[in-house]
Amino acid sequence: MDQNARNTLSVDGLLARARAETGLDDYGDMWFLEPLSKLVDWVNAEAGLIAPDAGAGMRIASALSDRLKLVQYFKDHPEAHEEAIDVACVVVGLPRTGSTVVQRLLASSPKLTSLFWWETTFPLPFPGEVPGDPTPRQEMARQVVDSLLELWPDFESIDPIEAMVVSEEVILLDRTFLSTSYDSMMNVPSYGFWMADQDHAPAYRDLLLWLKAIQHQSPWRHGRQWVLKTPHHVLGGMNGLLAVFPDAKLVMTNRDVADVLPSYCSMCASMSVNTSTTYRREVQGAYWTARFKTGLERFAALRRTLPAGQVIDIDYRDTVSDPIGTLERVMIAVGLGFDAADREAAEACMADNVRDKRPRHKYSAEEFGLSQEQIARDFAFMAD
Repeated sequence: MDQNARNTLSVDGLLARARAETGLDDYGDMWFLEPLSKLVDWVNAEAGLIAPDAGAGMRIASALSDRLKLVQYFKDHPEAHEEAIDVACVVVGLPRTGSTVVQRLLASSPKLTSLFWWETTFPLPFPGEVPGDPTPRQEMARQVVDSLLELWPDFESIDPIEAMVVSEEVILLDRTFLSTSYDSMMNVPSYGFWMADQDHAPAYRDLLLWLKAIQHQSPWRHGRQWVLKTPHHVLGGMNGLLAVFPDAKLVMTNRDVADVLPSYCSMCASMSVNTSTTYRREVQGAYWTARFKTGLERFAALRRTLPAGQVIDIDYRDTVSDPIGTLERVMIAVGLGFDAADREAAEACMADNVRDKRPRHKYSAEEFGLSQEQIARDFAFMAD
């Protein structure tokens, strides 16, 4: 077998690998085959991965294994289909706009809940796990975080990745193969542009199933409303989000794109530079400019069709200068009110999320082929 054959992923091989690893055979609705096939084709053609089977192959096979396990979970627990998922709001801003701290503040409220990183990584019980005691998954998630930070040594200064904190549902959407995770972690621009143009409703119907399975395992969440958050919504998934959660309030976190864009390019570089032979920093600015611009233009058009009050805007400067006051405004706008218990929880949350605890994030626009003047021209429509 030649080197190229050894380094090529195959859909059939990945499907078979997941079946063999789980001992399960039923994938349920096979709608995901098209995005899976597109992703695999473009990983093979563009990503230039040094070890594709250990990187993308392992990630994709794990996602397929989880799809098999999810189908089996609902066979074993049909009552989980009856779980009511009540979404209070969805944080939909671009990455690097303060969306993480907004999600964490919202999720700190006793009225609300959000996904934890360990849940998005290991959403279903391990074999032999005692019901109600997810400690084995939590411990494994801590090990995964340590491994990721070793693989991506610059990442700690960029984004707070911790096993036990609230996290984005995009990690669950990775199992649908329609996800911004993939073009953020790998050099697959053709996939990213294709993915952003698809109908994401099937992916968000899958997300709803994941939320039901997770809530079924955690009865303490009953009576709480969900806070969702990921930049993927505005970068491709918005049509699916509103197809499945049409009445959810959309919390749009806003920041000058000139600050956001180079920062995100740096984040992507930290995940790609050591694993790819085709990744080039100097072209990433143009790629993410196109992706951000399309997402923001589509969101601007969409919000003109939505009922008054469904979109709640937050300015990054307000999040930084008055995080708890900003939280109070959002919770009132969502219709939840803001009481002493919310304030106490928010103050504790902020004490645990001090930015100075992490290394400083260092990057420049120029290393990604960007300039402040060009960014201003590209996003001039935002001022209209």
